[in-house]
Amino acid sequence: MLDTLRYYLVPATTLCGVIGFLIGGNAVWLGLATFPVLLLFDVVLPRDEARRHRVVPFLADLALYLHVALIVALYAAFAASVQRGLNPLTGPGAASQIVGSLLSLGWLSAVPNLPVAHELMHRRHWFPRRMAQLASTFYGDPNRDVGHVLTHHIHLDTPRDCDTPYRGEILYTFVWRATFGSYADAVRCEAGNLRRSGRSAWSLRNRLWQQLALLALPPGLCAVFAGPVAALICMGAMFIGKALVEGFNYFQHYGLLRVEGAPVQLHHAWNHLGPVVRPLGVEITNHIHHHLDSYRRFYELPPEPQAPQMPSLFLCFLLGLVPPLWFAWVAKPRLRDWDRRFATPAERKLAMAANARAGWPLWLEDGGAATASVTARA
Repeated sequence: MLDTLRYYLVPATTLCGVIGFLIGGNAVWLGLATFPVLLLFDVVLPRDEARRHRVVPFLADLALYLHVALIVALYAAFAASVQRGLNPLTGPGAASQIVGSLLSLGWLSAVPNLPVAHELMHRRHWFPRRMAQLASTFYGDPNRDVGHVLTHHIHLDTPRDCDTPYRGEILYTFVWRATFGSYADAVRCEAGNLRRSGRSAWSLRNRLWQQLALLALPPGLCAVFAGPVAALICMGAMFIGKALVEGFNYFQHYGLLRVEGAPVQLHHAWNHLGPVVRPLGVEITNHIHHHLDSYRRFYELPPEPQAPQMPSLFLCFLLGLVPPLWFAWVAKPRLRDWDRRFATPAERKLAMAANARAGWPLWLEDGGAATASVTARA
């Protein structure tokens, strides 16, 4: 039963934000306060390499749907807290209320929201996929599943995948490039699907129209019920959520390479097997088997301790904010190890070309494919 209950960390985290807005005042920071607590436990506790053998599928899925209801409730509670005067956005002390509301909403719009939306968008039934579209609205990308499935899963770790960061690319520039790429992929793929079915790309069946309506809905409702400042905070939170979502891809795929058309293998994604991030991320950080079988349920994904590993995803995020630290402490040592121990001969050639473009050392020249001195275990 514990294997099932661990996934209730997802709705519990979102619920903290809802409670914070219902209380009001300084409690609006409660959603953001979950970040340092979760980080601490993920870094301090031993890595989690266990398989989930005793999961009750219905109850595990229920945790995801509870989160979808709670992410809607989160924004409703925010608007209600402003309307009732519990969260004043003007006057003395308003700056703290604005910043706390913005950061709590932004953080929870991405985590654990992205992992839930990601899991549901890969389901075959229409209902979970619609719930994924609803959840994705709160990080500003309700049509993310279109490009994700038709571009990312096909072109993983190649230049055609906007979700794969280049070597030497910093977090801040990647977020902008990936954001534009995800929207462009969705528009292009949806138009292509309509043309292949004999319809115009401007047809009302184009999900672009749904995306525009969904993106306008949360700030519009906030404006009606809580005023223009609340609407601006809502839009800002969705923007922050989108940036954090793209940041997740930065740490999940950083610098990895694959020959276009070659099969996806166990070394084509980074794994983060932290004891907190695994359940909070709905096993999305236990990542590579998802790419090998995208319909496999999250609790069925086996961990791969021998595949390429990264440190705690929380720690990676903090280091990524300071690019020199990220490159020196994580990116270069891990990729050096990946090039030597995991990459195929064709991928090693791509790696050295990528290093040359980034101005990085050509480390394969000092020992070929020998075992690296830096291990892949965190």
